[in-house]
Amino acid sequence: MFRNLSICENEPAILEAVRLGRWSEDLQAHLASCPACSDAALAAKFLASIQDTDLAAARVPASGWMWWRAQLQAKQAAAERAVQPIRFVEQASLACAALSIVGLSLWNWSAIRGWLSTLGGSWRLADFSAQAFLAALWAKSDLLILGSAGALVLLGGLVAYLLWAEE
Repeated sequence: MFRNLSICENEPAILEAVRLGRWSEDLQAHLASCPACSDAALAAKFLASIQDTDLAAARVPASGWMWWRAQLQAKQAAAERAVQPIRFVEQASLACAALSIVGLSLWNWSAIRGWLSTLGGSWRLADFSAQAFLAALWAKSDLLILGSAGALVLLGGLVAYLLWAEE
């Protein structure tokens, strides 16, 4: 694989000549006679050609464009951080609203059933455990309403805290 593993004292000068492209007559004569320096020069030329190809293929964007992208990403990250509490409050509000609707529906089930019967059809509950389950929930409907109202009050306090904590 390697022809010669010895190191010549002129090798740094040969590598410098390859890098700069300036060859003296003495270095050219030495290169013809020294196998270590000819191997080093060949490897240096190959690596220089690879570097030139890589530099030609690499496109570095303008600094202004990169700065603008960094500023845009920073603004997007700040906006995302600002929206997180709002999303939390929105989801908690939806959960409280769903609990309130369930509680109010159970509390006024007889009125809802009467209204549905005016539409036609039989709106009686089936005679299995669902009726017992709804009866138990009805007994606790005032707790559902109070619980969801309390959750809304706590949520309002949390929103106020988050708004004032940002300032």
